[in-house]
Amino acid sequence: MENLPKICVDTTDAFMTTERFGTREEVIRWIKEVGIENKVTVIISHSDTETGKRGRSNKIIFGCDKGGKHKISDSGTQSASKKCGCPFKIRSTPAKDGSGWKIDVKCGLHNHGLPDRLEGHSFIGRLTTDEKQHVADLAKRHVAPRNILLSLKHDDSEVVREIFWAHPDSVKLLNIFPIVLVMDSTYKTNKYRQPLFEIVGMTSTELTFAVGFAYMESEQTENFCWVLEKLKELFVKKDMCPQVILTDRDLALMKAIEVVFPNSINLLCRFHINKNVGAKCKQHVVNDLQKTIDTLWMEVVWASDEVEYGQRLHQLEQACLDYSGFINYVKDTWLTPHRHRFVGAWINRVLHLGNTTTNRVESAHWKLKQMLGNSIGDMVKCWEAMNNNLRQICGCTLRTSYGLPCACELGRYRVGGIPESLGSG
Repeated sequence: MENLPKICVDTTDAFMTTERFGTREEVIRWIKEVGIENKVTVIISHSDTETGKRGRSNKIIFGCDKGGKHKISDSGTQSASKKCGCPFKIRSTPAKDGSGWKIDVKCGLHNHGLPDRLEGHSFIGRLTTDEKQHVADLAKRHVAPRNILLSLKHDDSEVVREIFWAHPDSVKLLNIFPIVLVMDSTYKTNKYRQPLFEIVGMTSTELTFAVGFAYMESEQTENFCWVLEKLKELFVKKDMCPQVILTDRDLALMKAIEVVFPNSINLLCRFHINKNVGAKCKQHVVNDLQKTIDTLWMEVVWASDEVEYGQRLHQLEQACLDYSGFINYVKDTWLTPHRHRFVGAWINRVLHLGNTTTNRVESAHWKLKQMLGNSIGDMVKCWEAMNNNLRQICGCTLRTSYGLPCACELGRYRVGGIPESLGSG
């Protein structure tokens, strides 16, 4: 047996590359994809992150799953192991010129044979991040484990994952009044525990109207992108889009808005921001100063121009010298990344028609839930409640009570180019 030649498989060429990768995650993804293509199960045998301490640096060491030696237990019992001391080794570190992460193949040899295919291998059988999220979402909705497994096995089948619908009258109103849209998700509306995403708009007489509804499988950026693409299809003119979209600080939704409606301005709800800042103030600031700091914060939010904003922020910072946790939260979470979405100095330049909170869609949530009655209904019951809610879109109160054209009537004249009749009086 000792005279038999050792198996030697060389995969060096497959992993050799001059490409630079922007992040650690991109390196890992590329290495594992190349490994799968070449029937090599690549694992991370060691990694480190630079912390400023001596000896710590950014690096990732990749190896073969058969690398290393099998450890014999203290009892001396020998158990089965796939480890055979495979020398395969790849090192990845950031390039010194700052161009990204580079890959250095230290040893591309394997002292064992490679399988004809990886199907059935434990590495291939692992769930991806998206699949893990999918399992978690289904588990929250009390889907049976066997059905979750079937869902994973038949992921490409025609399974309904999201539903979007809009009433014909809503579509008409959207094209008449597309300036401001308010969006938000609500929960506990159906027995499937799916979040309901609701979109509302505002007429010229300041009435709220429902634009569309969507049940989503999950609240990830890709789910929001799908819903917003469906919303985009409702506009008659292809170049039409809302000027302002008002939301909460939902990063996935905000990213989707940037992708689907890059020309729209995404404002954030002042009410929820002030509520969060107030709660953080109570955690960090002594009771005697909470009211003072709350007032200073509101002055920052309502600053009319950038000069006043700088002055108000300086006053707030001086008042919070002993409360670094609070002021850091305010600046890092809200002001630095998002001041242009809610501070008066910036949003006063935006045609938001007085909409600086998501109150309109919150009220729509409440009204819909009153019609639903409970949270255990199926899709049919939910659709009926939404349909009943949509029947009250305008109300045409001005026409019936005062004999004057209402908002939706005026809008039809404007869009259709129909001259308005002033009557004989």
